[in-house]
Amino acid sequence: MNEDQLQSPRQSSVRTFLCVAGPAIAAVGLIFLIVGLGSFFAAFGGDGPPRYFWCAFVGMPLLFVGGVMCQFGYLGAVARYVAGESAPVAKDFVNYMGENTQPGVKAVSKSVAEGIAEGLAEAQEKQAKPRN
Repeated sequence: MNEDQLQSPRQSSVRTFLCVAGPAIAAVGLIFLIVGLGSFFAAFGGDGPPRYFWCAFVGMPLLFVGGVMCQFGYLGAVARYVAGESAPVAKDFVNYMGENTQPGVKAVSKSVAEGIAEGLAEAQEKQAKPRN
């Protein structure tokens, strides 16, 4: 299958956007989260009620959205890496199974051939005998 048929014309620009904007949004979300949680835990020290705790509620969704954008942006690179790591193992497995199951497959096919030959011989004997 042609790779051009699988990709939209804008896919490269969308991937670049996701790879750049995803970490940036995640970083902003992490900063908001740190400020909000810092304000929350500083309030336990007697500084009064937390003033910037709302930042944690802004930071968590931003961190999530940035993380998801990173996942989609780098999905192709991760999939190629996984395929490159697992393909040699799969190849070795297929070769190993092919070599080590060959005697069993030969025995089964020999038994099947013998059974078919016996069935044909019995059918020919029945046809050769005259009916009373």
